Amino acid sequence: MKKLIGIMAVGCILSLSGWASAADTGTPGSTEMGAPGSTGGAAAAAEKAKEGANARTIKGEVLKIDGENYVVKDAAGKEVKLHVSSETKKEGDLKVGDKIEAQADASGHAISIKSAKSAR
Repeated sequence: MKKLIGIMAVGCILSLSGWASAADTGTPGSTEMGAPGSTGGAAAAAEKAKEGANARTIKGEVLKIDGENYVVKDAAGKEVKLHVSSETKKEGDLKVGDKIEAQADASGHAISIKSAKSAR
């Protein structure tokens, strides 16, 4: 009898974990909680949270703009390359010589970029 209850408990736990895992992957035509209508689900939200956790702040002066690639000289004098695409949240029209503040992921893609206010 104890074995039967133990097997049923393990089976219940495994089926619940499988259901939770399926909700995390998000299937086309479903939302995070399984209702019809959207794609992505919890997996997309987890990916965005992961991006935010890996983001770094870059402050400096724009030295060069070549298409979607920006070269920024940071406070330490190091040149940092940023990829600024249509997915990047941009504030203002940036040009060479501007002081900027950017949030970038580990691969150098700018998540957001804006003109930095000078402290005077």
